[in-house]
Amino acid sequence: MAIPWEPELEHAMRRFSVKEAHDLLAGLFRPRVAVYWTDFLVSAAVAGVAFWAVEPLGGLTVLGVLAFLISVFAAFRCFAFIHEIAHFRGKQAFGPFRKGWNALFGIPMMVPIFMYECHGEHHNRKLYGTRQDAEYLPLARMAPANIVGLLITPLVVPFFGPYRFGIVTPLSWFIPKLRVYLYRNLSALKIDIDYRGRQPTADEKWNWRFQEVACLAWVAAVTTLLATGTVPLSRLVQWYALFVTVAFINSVRLLAAHRYIGDEEEMSIVEQMMDTVNHPRHRILSELWAPVGLRLHALHHLMPGLPYHNYATAHARLVAGLPQDCAYRLTESRGLTASLRRLWTECRAHQKAGTLLDRHRPIAPAEGTAA
Repeated sequence: MAIPWEPELEHAMRRFSVKEAHDLLAGLFRPRVAVYWTDFLVSAAVAGVAFWAVEPLGGLTVLGVLAFLISVFAAFRCFAFIHEIAHFRGKQAFGPFRKGWNALFGIPMMVPIFMYECHGEHHNRKLYGTRQDAEYLPLARMAPANIVGLLITPLVVPFFGPYRFGIVTPLSWFIPKLRVYLYRNLSALKIDIDYRGRQPTADEKWNWRFQEVACLAWVAAVTTLLATGTVPLSRLVQWYALFVTVAFINSVRLLAAHRYIGDEEEMSIVEQMMDTVNHPRHRILSELWAPVGLRLHALHHLMPGLPYHNYATAHARLVAGLPQDCAYRLTESRGLTASLRRLWTECRAHQKAGTLLDRHRPIAPAEGTAA
């Protein structure tokens, strides 16, 4: 079933040239690793200092709350780098940054890099928006409860890491069937709970297990520090609050990142771009809730090989070089609130019309199943 694009969008999509857009961005595709290191290390330092400062400043005082919020947005910025790492994992110069991010942030926050190996499917021409895309749900065609559910889920997200790495991981070493379940169900950052991941390849097996052991060691160390009173329980509560807040902001960002009007069928690159949203306005504020280039998400889906530090330049070139009525310009949103309102309105419209998508229908043979 083809997506019923609005006439204006369909006309613009037919005339849009990906090659023309790509040619306008010549010279912008090389990532500068020094920028990544500087941005990440400064963000990590700010997050750590602000997190520590909450207690001496008083958690419920104005300064304490301010320090907490600074730690949240700085930690969220650190987390966002996993997205860039997923796109540049094949570049040798990026290897040290990948390992450094994992050691300094991924392992301590129990979001190791291998949990995001599924991201490539989100940019695959045949898999984007289908049931083999862990990061997509056709929310505009689903019941409104699914949107609400995505906003409530952050309350339980902090428990996932300790459960996955502190309990299920060691048990899976002795129960082979549990190991299969672990990789199929608990080894991907996803919004589609029905998504099934794959088993690691022979080359990935020991790398994934090393990251799992590192996370388990971190859980054991933190548990020991809490049990002995070395770290007060108030810090655990603070960490929980930080994790929930970061996860909530990310959920809001996800809801605004796409239009989610897919029908779980294959989409072209241009259709993917039109199903995705740019937020070029209010740059400073947008960088808080959609950091490291995520605010220009339509640009990213059009040119996934573009490093985040060149996004602003790339967007300016496309806006200046492409026709006024080009499809790319139609991906722009007035802001976060406008994007959320549009998604909710489209969802409610499908509900009232009785055209909500039935996700329980059998998967067509062409779609296959996740490995």
